Amino acid sequence: MRETLQRSRSELKRRRIVIASADRVLITSLVGLLDGIGPLLGACTSEADTLTCLERSAADLLICTDLLESGDGPSLVHHARALRPELICLMLIQRPLRSTIEAATAAGCQGLCSRELVGNGHLLKAIQAIDSDAIYIDPVVAGVLRHSRLSRGHTSTSLNPGLTVREEDVLRGICRGLSNQEIADQLNLSIETVKHSVSAVLSKLDARDRSQAMLIAFRNDLVDLPAHLPRWTP
Repeated sequence: MRETLQRSRSELKRRRIVIASADRVLITSLVGLLDGIGPLLGACTSEADTLTCLERSAADLLICTDLLESGDGPSLVHHARALRPELICLMLIQRPLRSTIEAATAAGCQGLCSRELVGNGHLLKAIQAIDSDAIYIDPVVAGVLRHSRLSRGHTSTSLNPGLTVREEDVLRGICRGLSNQEIADQLNLSIETVKHSVSAVLSKLDARDRSQAMLIAFRNDLVDLPAHLPRWTP
């Protein structure tokens, strides 16, 4: 774990970071956690203040929570990405609700990570995964969507994207919140093969990115539900 953290810190030192959250304790924790990774350009508690900070800085990474003192995370990401399309946005989900996750996805978040997994290297892993795969969804967030679909009952449509067996396996990996490398390791495939399969899955599902592909998969019963659901109920 220590070697992984050190490698992640070394790779991410170039990041210029802005933090936004209503949780001031979390902000303090993130400042300590991210120390040495890259310059921290600002830490804000409201949507308006964060957008002002982004306008005045050269930040390339926004780490925010869904809850802010004024405004909210999905709205912040939507306006921040309109202001700076190249900005990478990672949202820490404090309310594990399907509506929150879908709003964050629609806003253009490249990463969704549950608040409870911030420590022990998970946040650094998420940032590193975004760097290599462009999109990161952790297993807890993926589990919320699986659980939500089960709660609503089966509402599948006649969608038949014509995925190959390999593409179905890759889609299952995406829906479990795995990175390209993790999918490659589990399927004994090269990383390039996985990347090609991910692109094919996105094209066949007419999905903008991995998170949208996951939503489409769950809504249309393209993947099986796990045997065990998250311990909380959205």
